[in-house]
Amino acid sequence: MATRTVHPTPALKRAYGDAKSENAFFQGDNATVLATAQRAWKERFRLVYFDPPYNTGRTFAEYTDRTSPRAWAEMILERLRLIHPLIREDGALVAQIGDTEFASLHLLLDEVFGRDNRISTVTLVRSAATGHKAKNAGPVNVSDFLLIYAKSRKHFRPHALTIPREGSDPAYSTFLRNPEAPKDRWEFCSLRQAATAHLGHSSALQARRALGRDEFEARVTEFALSHAEAVVRFAQPRYEAVSKEAQKLIDRSKANPEKVFTLARAHHPDLILRGGNRLLFLSDKVERHGDRNVVVEPITNVWSDIPYQGIAKEGGVVFSRNKKPEALLARILEMTSDPGSWVLDPFCGSGTTCAVAHKMGRSWIGIEKGSHLGDLCIPRLRRVVDGVDETGVSRATGFSGGGGFSVYG
Repeated sequence: MATRTVHPTPALKRAYGDAKSENAFFQGDNATVLATAQRAWKERFRLVYFDPPYNTGRTFAEYTDRTSPRAWAEMILERLRLIHPLIREDGALVAQIGDTEFASLHLLLDEVFGRDNRISTVTLVRSAATGHKAKNAGPVNVSDFLLIYAKSRKHFRPHALTIPREGSDPAYSTFLRNPEAPKDRWEFCSLRQAATAHLGHSSALQARRALGRDEFEARVTEFALSHAEAVVRFAQPRYEAVSKEAQKLIDRSKANPEKVFTLARAHHPDLILRGGNRLLFLSDKVERHGDRNVVVEPITNVWSDIPYQGIAKEGGVVFSRNKKPEALLARILEMTSDPGSWVLDPFCGSGTTCAVAHKMGRSWIGIEKGSHLGDLCIPRLRRVVDGVDETGVSRATGFSGGGGFSVYG
């Protein structure tokens, strides 16, 4: 029989929603809560989202973000040491920081988690060089950083994520006329030639004159996405990185450039060659999004597609200049956790992590010492539980309410 989780303090302040829910807010200094929770929360969390004060020297309505670099580093190191034992072997910590203390936090994470467990440093583009920023004498600061560390790189298994891109991929410019034929009889033409014939025109020039340049290009893109299994590009293989058998086939392919050669591989996609180059299919990059096909690409370590603009009303809370987009937390959670796994946010802020975790079916714990726990976080999660929060990722996750949480401290 499953046992109910023991929280580090027995003093239940109040509860909301499902009485069986173990989601919880803790009000108080996070170092004190974490120190008290060492036994109860040992190796519980799949993800810790660590969003400390950036030490910008500024004063906000909710808190003062100013301390000496040494005091800031000591504060962070204490909390990282308390958090490390609470993360599962297959878990991770994702820390968000600005450029002021970026280097210091990097070194502190190396010290606690080990440099070998450093997974990635993501540049997060959060604004554009417009308005008063454009008047800066030096480079305009438009980014934050995500520092991703595994508890154990050996056991860490992040989920592969992709993002859609507009249009097609111009590198895929060749069309396979007869994909149903044996590979050694395949015939090719240009993508534009195939699209032009499909549109009923005798040439691309005639099609552009009849449709207009922009409309013709849009029709070519539409044709490519709807026939992605026959749209290809040629890429030079890394000769030194493939097997001896593959090298021999590459040599044969170069000697017979009009013929297609295939090498079946047990643990990799078949190696298909023409003229010594690999055939790559657009269909491997296309997914169905809603009612249309789109090209998707793996996420990189530069995230410029998550807007910070337009999030003022997310969650029904105002947290000037410090609130994170729900879409950002959704990506982090999707990459590093699974439904049902535990998520910890020791600097809860306006409650974004907890709200998104709730909507995505994760269990969560948030810690916050400021008055905005009661002013922002608790009302925000009550709206989530009641199903009246339609902002953020509510629609994308299909969440319409339910669950509950408790407040301790």
